[in-house]
Amino acid sequence: MLAWRGAKVVGRATLLLRSRYPEVRSVLPELAEINALEVRPQGEGTGTALILAAEREARHRSVPIAGLAVDITNDRAQRLYERLGYTMWARGLVIDRWMQRASDGQVLGEQAVECFYLTKQLT
Repeated sequence: MLAWRGAKVVGRATLLLRSRYPEVRSVLPELAEINALEVRPQGEGTGTALILAAEREARHRSVPIAGLAVDITNDRAQRLYERLGYTMWARGLVIDRWMQRASDGQVLGEQAVECFYLTKQLT
């Protein structure tokens, strides 16, 4: 999903129809996951709009729960998610892993970040 302001992209998010995290999939197989939320500049409602759009799409697909991971150091994002009705799941942290790449595509290394996982009932 992309958020536009005029001709400029000001935000993005990915809606997955199952969790990236095996520990979440094993407990919540029917879950839509909002991933890679990024907005610039922050604080103008773009993140909220993207999350609400992702939730609408999940509801349209009859998915009963939305989930997302947030870096344990990202208090601002966590407050946003909680304000939108997301609550911490009781099964501990998840580890978000990805490959960091240079602009030419060369792999620089794997990144791993501890994250809280939050969920919200959509139905």
